[in-house]
Amino acid sequence: MGGKLPRPGRLTVWFEEIGRGDVGRVGGKNASLGEMVQALAPRGIRVPPGFATTAEAYWDFMQANQLKERIQDLLGDLVAGKAALAETGQAIRELFLHGDWPEETAAAITT
Repeated sequence: MGGKLPRPGRLTVWFEEIGRGDVGRVGGKNASLGEMVQALAPRGIRVPPGFATTAEAYWDFMQANQLKERIQDLLGDLVAGKAALAETGQAIRELFLHGDWPEETAAAITT
């Protein structure tokens, strides 16, 4: 990925550019924030700028950290009775917290 610039809108999108029709692309909470920004700004209510990461950015993160396979393994242990629910949930959260962002996604978020 070295030196490759992110494609605009593929990994991140500004809240004012999204709405309820974008749930599949950015998730329900982000789409709702987009609706709120679009409804409040024209009424003169100042809303801090913000952006959403897209589902594509999520799946890039999942793939880069091999999370699908690792989560499946953890859930397999849960189903087999080898691990408790709380322990499994915590382990999955830790995978996300300690994952590394792909270079292109990190650039899209920080620039």
